[in-house]
Amino acid sequence: MSQYKISAVQIDVNGLCNAGCWFCPVSYEGNPKSAIRDMELGELENILSQLHNGKGDFVDPNLKNIYTANYNEVLLYKNFEEMFDLYRKYNFTINILTNGTPLTKKKVDIIKKNIDVIGGILLNIPSGDKTRWSKYVNLNEKMFDKMVDNVLYAAEELNELVLENRFFLMVNGLNNNSLVENGGWLDILPGAPDLNLDVESGDLAQEVKLLKSIFPSIEVFPAHHLYDRAGHLADSGIIDQTSAINKYLAGEGKKVIGCNGGLGVRSRTNEWIHINPNGDLFICCADFDFKTVYGNSNKSTIKDIWFSKERTSMIEDSYSNMCTKCSAAIWG
Repeated sequence: MSQYKISAVQIDVNGLCNAGCWFCPVSYEGNPKSAIRDMELGELENILSQLHNGKGDFVDPNLKNIYTANYNEVLLYKNFEEMFDLYRKYNFTINILTNGTPLTKKKVDIIKKNIDVIGGILLNIPSGDKTRWSKYVNLNEKMFDKMVDNVLYAAEELNELVLENRFFLMVNGLNNNSLVENGGWLDILPGAPDLNLDVESGDLAQEVKLLKSIFPSIEVFPAHHLYDRAGHLADSGIIDQTSAINKYLAGEGKKVIGCNGGLGVRSRTNEWIHINPNGDLFICCADFDFKTVYGNSNKSTIKDIWFSKERTSMIEDSYSNMCTKCSAAIWG
């Protein structure tokens, strides 16, 4: 029986992203077809009610905010407006992660109406130049100006989030600090964009500067520590973490014994649950194609799944497989 309580939750209510960012497996493989669906509201309520009622038992009583981040766009969810009533009913908030293109003014107005349920908004926009942006996210550059207009509208209408530092823009990219040879975690492979890696004046620094000028009220920050999700990006010839893992973590006689990955340094294997649109519980957001499913919330209670032998066995299997490709793994 698990000695831990569930203290972090990711629920993905839909399984489709409209973009194909160069640093994401979706760009090379598409979303996994097994989970391209919209979760029914009844299925979502079943999950939220169990988490709410389980607080103090198998759920951390301080659990409040729920994340949405597994290679999809929550703004594309068919029940986007209706889901807020459920989060409010069970006293949870939700974080929105988006590439910005589905953040229409209508969606902004819905968010504003339900701002009490919003934990935060994180925009993932890798460039402030429409041509580079189009190349980086695999979308028509004609969409760029509309996206900018909508994000500016969101910054104005959701000013409460801006003032409380709950509205961010993350610029994913690479610089010299990303490289293993400089103490980073990545080897850049030939399929990655040809980038100027200078920390002070290179492409990432310039993109941050440009986006700050476009969105002056939003906090813009660079993210040069990209992750190779379970080896998918290495297989696609983009970036690879293998040499860094061997250099910093693995070693003769060592094996993966735990996980330190995630917000607040919570273990993905011991403290998180991740639920896809099918209601499947799986080990980690790095599991792009859902190879680590250990239960289904539509078929069993979350409590039973949490304490199940299937979960324990899948964690052990992950430590020997998926986790060996991850920089958040603990080796010993």
